[in-house]
Amino acid sequence: MYVTKESGQKEKLNFYKIKTSILFAGGSESLANKAVREVREKAYPGIRTRDILHIVLGVLREEPGVAQRYSLKRAIMILGPTGFPFERFVARLLREYGYKTRIDMFIPGKCVVQEVDVLAVKDGKKYMVECKYHNSPGNRTDLKVVMYTHARFLDIQHKGFTQAWLITNTRCTSEAEIYARCNGIRIISWNYPPNEGLEKMLMQKNLYPITSLESLTLKIRERLVMANLMMVSDILTNSMFYLKMKTRLPKKILEDLREEARQVLQLNNKQADNKVV
Repeated sequence: MYVTKESGQKEKLNFYKIKTSILFAGGSESLANKAVREVREKAYPGIRTRDILHIVLGVLREEPGVAQRYSLKRAIMILGPTGFPFERFVARLLREYGYKTRIDMFIPGKCVVQEVDVLAVKDGKKYMVECKYHNSPGNRTDLKVVMYTHARFLDIQHKGFTQAWLITNTRCTSEAEIYARCNGIRIISWNYPPNEGLEKMLMQKNLYPITSLESLTLKIRERLVMANLMMVSDILTNSMFYLKMKTRLPKKILEDLREEARQVLQLNNKQADNKVV
């Protein structure tokens, strides 16, 4: 049976992939098997992947925190609607991996002033990080974005930059990946590089975006992002006084968010332990 992706492309329905993804998100064997059975019963030729996600999530909510971990890609998609929250999110992600970061830097190049989304420094090396955010899973980052990133890097390379990075929340086209490899640009995207993609970086350190919390309304999400509370862990590691001061949200709402955050961040022993950065 074939399913329809958000891009309109067709691919075979992969039950093994569904099951392993659920196990990776911390779901039990019985829960994963139940979700697969539900999909088998309800799927039809050409069903959209988002409808399959809806079926799976309906089952996963039976075990606390699993649905939120499983829908990580969707959570990043709704960080927007603009790319600014994603830039903050990437900066925070890199800090968790030992980088010092700054966002929205304006750096004079040989020709023009270049805006750098994230400046990252580690072990004496300085990286120009271009963040490309998409709010639809069907959109891929294409060749022109990588070429644009490369050109901007060449203009400011004399300022001590070691390498250009492109970090995106979807996938890149094969042309974009080839061009990046040829010119020494590092791409971090969904499932790329293999076993070192964005989703692996996040799950290995329990770095779930704040939008993983299903109880968020649009207003609450905006308050949290503006307060630079980008990760689910921020709800637990900051004091209630700090959260109330930064967000101006009622204590009851914050307490409910904390309870859901505890469920999402339950240790998941099934996560891969490959080092990615």
